[in-house]
Parts: sequence; C-alpha cells; structure tokens
Amino acid sequence: MNFQNIVVKRVSSEIIKPSSPTPSHLRHLTLSFLDQKCGPSLIPALLFYSAPQGAARLDITRLKTCLSETLTTFYPLAGRYETWGTILCNDEGIPFTESQVNCTLSDMLNSFFSSSSSFEYLPSFYPPKQDILPSRVHMAIQVNVFTCGGFALGWYHVHKVTDGTSATTFLRHWAALVAENYEGVTQAQPDFKAGPTTFPPLPEEDTPVVVHESDNKEEKFETKGDSGNDKTIWSSISAKRTILRSFIFKSSAMNELKAKSISDGVPNPSRYEAVTGFLWKQLLSTSTTTEKQSTITVAVNLRPITDPPLPKGSMGNIVDVAIVNSNKQAQLPELVEAIHSTIAKMTDSVLNYQSENRGEHRDKHSEKFKTAILECMGKDAYMFLGWCKSAGFMDVDFGFGKPIRVIPNDGVVVNISIIILTEYLDLDGGDGYEAWLFLEEDIIKSLESSPDFLAFASPSFRFDNNHVDV
Repeated sequence: MNFQNIVVKRVSSEIIKPSSPTPSHLRHLTLSFLDQKCGPSLIPALLFYSAPQGAARLDITRLKTCLSETLTTFYPLAGRYETWGTILCNDEGIPFTESQVNCTLSDMLNSFFSSSSSFEYLPSFYPPKQDILPSRVHMAIQVNVFTCGGFALGWYHVHKVTDGTSATTFLRHWAALVAENYEGVTQAQPDFKAGPTTFPPLPEEDTPVVVHESDNKEEKFETKGDSGNDKTIWSSISAKRTILRSFIFKSSAMNELKAKSISDGVPNPSRYEAVTGFLWKQLLSTSTTTEKQSTITVAVNLRPITDPPLPKGSMGNIVDVAIVNSNKQAQLPELVEAIHSTIAKMTDSVLNYQSENRGEHRDKHSEKFKTAILECMGKDAYMFLGWCKSAGFMDVDFGFGKPIRVIPNDGVVVNISIIILTEYLDLDGGDGYEAWLFLEEDIIKSLESSPDFLAFASPSFRFDNNHVDV
C-alpha cells in the first residue's frame, strides 16, 4: 500500500481517571532529588502487536477499564505537579485516544517513517504554556488499530516521575490486568516511597522551578538557591544536525560479538556490553578528528546496586550516567572492559552517597549529568541508552504475545549523538537488538559502507528528516 494513502483516523479521545479516589493521606508526593533535578523531557515510544489469534479482537473498553484500575494503584501518575519537586495526587487522569488505521500492521511498518503520519500514531500531549503546572500530565496513550486486527500502542511519558524501568512497570501492570494475568499484576507493583527514601528530596530553596524566556516562549528548567546557575542543558542542545538510522543485531551476531569481547578483566561480557563496545569501536573508525580520546555515556539503573537493592517496581528516575573514556586506538575487548569497569564503579559511588555527605553527592550527581550531556554535544562523544531486557518493554503483554517491534521515536530527530538499543524478535525466534542511531550524516554514511560494521548489523529503518527509506 502506498504510504500516501495511509490514514490514521482518531475515533475518540478522553481522560481516563483512577477507578477509586486516592486517600487523603496520599494526596501529596515529594519526589526524590533524582526526579527533582530532572528536566521535563518528553519520551515517545511505540509498541507494535500482531493481530490476536482466532476470532479474538482488541477490546478497547477493557483497555480503558483496566487503565483506570491501574491508575488507582499508580495514583501519582494520574495527578498534576504542584511544583517541579512535588505532585498533587488529585486523580485528574491521563489522556487516552483511540484511532483506526486503514492499512495492515505490515503495511504501516513498511512505511512508518515515510510521511508525517508517523506523528499521528502518538497522542497529543502538551497543555497550553500559560497553564503549565496545573495541567501538565505525566503520560498520554493512544491505541491504533489496524485492519488486520493488529495494533500499536503509542505512548509519551515525562522523564521526570518515570524512567524506562518505572514506566514499563506501569505498562506491564496495565497489560497484565487486561490479560487477566494476575501473577503478572503482582510482579508489577509500584513503590513510590523507595526513591525519595533512598535519595531524599532537595531542600526547599533548591527545588527546581520553571521559567519562561520572553524571546521564544520556550520552557527552561532551573533551580533556585546556591544551585541557581545549574540551568538545564537540554534547552541548549543544538550543536549537531543528526539523521536517524536503525540496524538489526541478530542473536547469532551478538553471541559472536560477545566472544570477540572477552578479556581477562571481563571473561563473560553481557550482550549489551558487547554490542555497545562494538558500536563504539565502529564509531571510532569513522572519526576524522585529531582527538586522542573518545567518550561515551551509558545510562545505569541504580535499583540493583543500592544497599539494600531497591524493588524493581521503585518509581521515579532512579538512574545515573556512567561516563566512559578510552583511547581511540583501543580494540573491542579494551572498550568493553572500560564500559564494564566504569559501570561497576557506580556501585561504590551509590554506596558512598548512602553512607556519607548526601548534599555533596547530590551536587556531584548534578554536575556529572550536565557534563555527560555536554560531552555528547562534542565530537567523538556519544550517549547510549538501553531499552533492553532489564527495561521490560518486551514483557508488556496484553494477552496477545510480546510486541513485535519497539520504536523509541516519534519522527523527530534530536540534535545530539544518541544510540538507543531496543529488543528485537528475530524471525528465527532469537532475541536480538535493534540499534537506533541518531548521528551526523557523514558518520552514518561511513557505517553504511563499512564491511566490518555490516558483518554484524543489518540496515533497517532510514529517516532523513523529510525523506525516509525502509
């Protein structure tokens, strides 16, 4: 089907509220300092599902009913901000949109980035600027149903109250309710206290606020008090003009990369470490700068490395960034060892935070995060984000099986060098990765013509702002 003939028709839109009111003693939630220091970054995702087997069809009414029940359990997500550091759990709900698409799921995937319709699979999100805090929602959902019976879950969340792990905890709980998988519901229970208890909130004078620039009316994010010069650097990210490509790493390719990554320091590298190291090595081979060092940043889930470990259902941005440096002449095993050892050191950092001067460690965390972003605006520096097994996207099962594709983009290309790794189901049944590369065009072209790179990575989606090939 010609992509120009694909129409996404929005059938209905409504606000889904919790099925039961939030008790009065839970009406106010103070966020952890990790959440408070986060700007309101908007994260898109699309999860694609094949048509249910047999005569079964997707029951939109049940989706909405179970979403309402889920919001009762995840009550802060149905609330609104009082400040950027606190949430009023007032049961205002989240937007839910149903749409119908006049093509099959296969047709859509073959033309997803080929027109502006890629935006239409995701819900409208932002409230008016003048009413920013009272009406800002934490997430929005759109369910797109195709003629074949398959569907796509379009979803935005604000990377402030939820990171990837906590956001998928919400989705897994909702999906398990829909599927009547009550064991799954039990395994996806939220904990809103663990984050603020382990990473206590900032003093009131340092709580972030939102300011507006009269020049362009854009939102910026800054803090008061002594940290008032710690403005968000997200609003200043414009150093690079990137394009988007995705590449598939099949399970067999990843196993081979693991074997090539072994060293005395890392005798059993993970698949994530091996693929990240390989991508870093390939990016270094494209470099034309005279810099001797290269830097990557890797997002690290802090839940398993606190003492004691936090529950997987701990809500909030319980993540940090590992800044990994290496000589540009390093080989794959050396790069993997650098990644592995730097992430391992995060445990010491977190334990020091828990046992020593927390104020000092908060300042270091904020400065490191800012440094990581600024690093990735320069040459030979890249940010890696893992939406892999630990994030749990492939466990979001509404009773029709795992999603067949996860796309971490809404058609907007960011101006920073980012690589996002998502899980990918091989046709032969293996679990692979899909690497989404937001990189400058000359780097992309070098990778696409590199036999060493293509020996392990198969081209998938191509997106050049207004021009796309699949």
